[in-house]
Amino acid sequence: MQLDLDRYVPGLLLWLSNKVSSSASALYHERFGVSVTEWRVLAYFKIHPWSTASKACEFMGLDKAAVSRSVANLVGKNVLEPRPQGLRKIEYRVTAEGNKLHNAMYRFAMAREQALLKGIDDAERAVLIDLLKRMLDNLGEVQQVGRVGRRAPQAAGERGTENSGAMSAPARRVAGARPSASRTQSSGI
Repeated sequence: MQLDLDRYVPGLLLWLSNKVSSSASALYHERFGVSVTEWRVLAYFKIHPWSTASKACEFMGLDKAAVSRSVANLVGKNVLEPRPQGLRKIEYRVTAEGNKLHNAMYRFAMAREQALLKGIDDAERAVLIDLLKRMLDNLGEVQQVGRVGRRAPQAAGERGTENSGAMSAPARRVAGARPSASRTQSSGI
């Protein structure tokens, strides 16, 4: 048995996410002096003013330490305004300076999304968004696979066993691999 890397959805999602994040990181740092995580945090608080860093972590599935560092950096740059609510709870909102930064970055984010979706029509985009949302809804079940008290997963049968391990040209473009590169041994899958 081996993974069919042209059809293994978690691998394709991971490769796509990593490539998009990597190129965004370089752009956002060079143009705006912020990291991708800082951009995500800024966008979250633009949508959810007077929310907490904890809620941002939960919503976006980001590491608490990374979000905490990003919030501290954004507060230090006068991009976020803190509002303490008791001893341990702090809520944040985007400042006027933060709105300017957000709006400049938003234009790049939308242009990057448009470039990513090139060749995908509106109907296909709607289907893609629906499928991604359904996968997000399935995350609880995914997280239970292999947990104590759950039955071991069954093999998926013979599906995909005809794969030679070679990646198709479209999958290589998504993965950024050279034509002869194999990803079956990648620890990130």
